[in-house]
Amino acid sequence: MIEIEKRGLLTLEKYNELLSFLDKNAESLGEDDKDVVYYIYSNKLLKVVNNLSKKNAKVSLKMNKLGDGASTFETEVVFSSDDFEKMKYIFDIVGQSPQTIEGGQKRKNYFYQGCEIAMKWSKDYGYHFEIEKVTENKEDVIRMEQDISNVANELGLSPMTDEEIKNFQRKIESEALRK
Repeated sequence: MIEIEKRGLLTLEKYNELLSFLDKNAESLGEDDKDVVYYIYSNKLLKVVNNLSKKNAKVSLKMNKLGDGASTFETEVVFSSDDFEKMKYIFDIVGQSPQTIEGGQKRKNYFYQGCEIAMKWSKDYGYHFEIEKVTENKEDVIRMEQDISNVANELGLSPMTDEEIKNFQRKIESEALRK
């Protein structure tokens, strides 16, 4: 599948304002809190995710790093949350990732104007949003990027540019290495 997403940072005030709007005007997809382990490679991102709210887990491979473009090929495998620690252990041992970052994520998902919107908080990003669409067809990517931009504009959101995401993410990775 190809995931097209835009993300941006929010103040607490804008986060609460947007939550209120979405609660009234969008379809709520519910809470989606997660514990995530990111295995960061030079050209891809592997995640082992415990979907706390959904009571399942998944391994997700994105074939680029954050900041390397709004669309990326992504593969996911869902498994029992009972096996999260085992999967994490396997990837810790065989993943040979140059860097690993772990963190919790508070998240609430919505469906609005044909897009999925995730309202999120994490230690590294603070309050932020993601707007995304998924397709199997490369021909849909440009139209879907425009759909996402239209929703962001309507909601008064300023998605980060690829360069801003790349710089922000590299800062997080650098800080994690110092710990």
